[in-house]
Amino acid sequence: MEKWVEVFNGIIPEGTYTAELKNGDENGLVIRLKSKKTMVSIEFGLVSAVRMLDEGIILQGLFDDTELKKYKSENFKNIIYRVTNGDFEKAVKEMSGEIYDVLEMTQYLIVTLNYVIEVISQTEPVIKVLPFIGLEK
Repeated sequence: MEKWVEVFNGIIPEGTYTAELKNGDENGLVIRLKSKKTMVSIEFGLVSAVRMLDEGIILQGLFDDTELKKYKSENFKNIIYRVTNGDFEKAVKEMSGEIYDVLEMTQYLIVTLNYVIEVISQTEPVIKVLPFIGLEK
């Protein structure tokens, strides 16, 4: 059964965030979250796998309903979760064979207003929080 655990509690301020992803060989995966008051940079570096879906799709049976309902009732206030025994993890494990466990990969789930992002990584992300000074009021 799929299990979600809140990680990095209290680091990302509560808010309604949109996401922007940048991925490449030089800096790896960087996810920028923006709200009216805050900008957050989640830097994974090089990752093994990424799956990004429009936020509305998560209501269509992609995730375990128990976990989804539990965190949806709180509006996904923590933003980032560690997932174990999820379908994405299982698919990547099947494709990679023993490498998944040897490299001690972990699945993370990031839920924002516009996207649901799943990341399989060997390392924990570095999270930086900055005030956001933009055009939004």
